[in-house]
Amino acid sequence: MKQYDKELLQWIETLLMSYRRFVKDAEDTPEEEKLVYGLRGLVNLANMILRDVPIFGIEPWHVIGKNPPMSQPGEMLLRLKDYKGEAMPPYPFVMAFYDHGFTAQLDAILALAALRQFDSDPNEKQVSINISARSLREPTFVKMVLKRLEDMRLLERPDERVIFEIHESTHNLTMSRGVLELFRKVGCLFAIDDVGLSMNDIMRLGEFEGIADYIKIDRHSVCASPDEPNALGSVLAYVRTMLPETFIVAEGVQNAEHAIKINTLFPDVLYAQGLYLPSDRVAFQRNLNIIRA
Repeated sequence: MKQYDKELLQWIETLLMSYRRFVKDAEDTPEEEKLVYGLRGLVNLANMILRDVPIFGIEPWHVIGKNPPMSQPGEMLLRLKDYKGEAMPPYPFVMAFYDHGFTAQLDAILALAALRQFDSDPNEKQVSINISARSLREPTFVKMVLKRLEDMRLLERPDERVIFEIHESTHNLTMSRGVLELFRKVGCLFAIDDVGLSMNDIMRLGEFEGIADYIKIDRHSVCASPDEPNALGSVLAYVRTMLPETFIVAEGVQNAEHAIKINTLFPDVLYAQGLYLPSDRVAFQRNLNIIRA
C-alpha cells in the first residue's frame, strides 16, 4: 500500500475513534440516527480506499465562453457506497460531522482522498475540491493538506490544476491571508462557491479579494428571471465591482440552450455546470456548436 494511503487511513482511524465516543454519548437521543449515518459513511469511506474504488465523481465545468484559462476542469463530488455497492447520499454524511464540530477533520480526510484520486487518474488534469472556509482556519487541516500538496509539486505540472471550492464561509469568519497565500505558493487556486446577493455573500467576497480565481454563481441566481433582485445580471454586476479579475462559472445550468443564452447575455461567463448537463465534454461542445450554427 502506498504511504499516502496509509496516512489517509490513519487519519480516518483517528477521527473514527473520536467520533465513535461522540456517537455513544448520543444513544437514545434525537441525534443518534444522524450520527450513526456519519459513522457508517466513514467506515465505508475507509473500505473504498482499501479496495481502491473511486470515491469521487467528476461533474464538468463545461466551456461556454472564449479564451477560458482551463480546458477541462471539473468538480469532484463525493460518491460514497456501502458494502453492497449501494450509494449513500453524501449530504447527510457530511453534515453529521459539520454539525457536531468535526468540520476540519472531515474536510482534511476528504481533501486528501480527493488529491489521492486526482494524482492517480491520468484522465483528470483540472479538478475542484470542496472545503469549508472554517477548515482553512484549523492548523491540523492546513498542515496535513499543505504537506500533501507540496509533495505533489503542482508548480512543475503546468497543465494540471487543483482548485479549492470554498463553501460555508460566513460574514463573521475572517480568513488568514497568510494561510491562503501558502496554498497559492504550492500551486492551488481558489473558487468561491454558491455566490448570490445575500449579505453573507457580500461579506465573504471581500475576504477573498486578490485571492479568489473563480466565482461560482448560485443556481438560484442563474435560473432566476431577469426582473428578480437576485438575477444573474445583478450578481455579476456586484461581483465585477468587488473581484473584477475573477473567472465566472454558472451553476445549475439546465441544458445547452440555457448555456448559450447565458453566454450571449453575459459573455464573461466562461463555464457552465449543472446536474442535468452531460458528463461527456466532447458531446456537449458538439451540441453547442450545432445550436450556435
